[in-house]
Amino acid sequence: MTDRRRFRSVAVPMDVWKQLWAIARVNKRSPAQQIAFLVDVSKDIPSDKQILERYAAFQLFKAAKNGEL
Repeated sequence: MTDRRRFRSVAVPMDVWKQLWAIARVNKRSPAQQIAFLVDVSKDIPSDKQILERYAAFQLFKAAKNGEL
């Protein structure tokens, strides 16, 4: 039986669940491990705005590296 003091359930729409499973499979993780990884990665970037800014900067870097700019 799961220790309710250590774990919690999270409800997400089915389309999000399917996307989560797809991401987790690619990374050879369970959905729970994938959520834990995503939370760990994003804990130092607390706002959605900061995450989107860093993602945009990465996309520009990647495009420049591939000679697409």
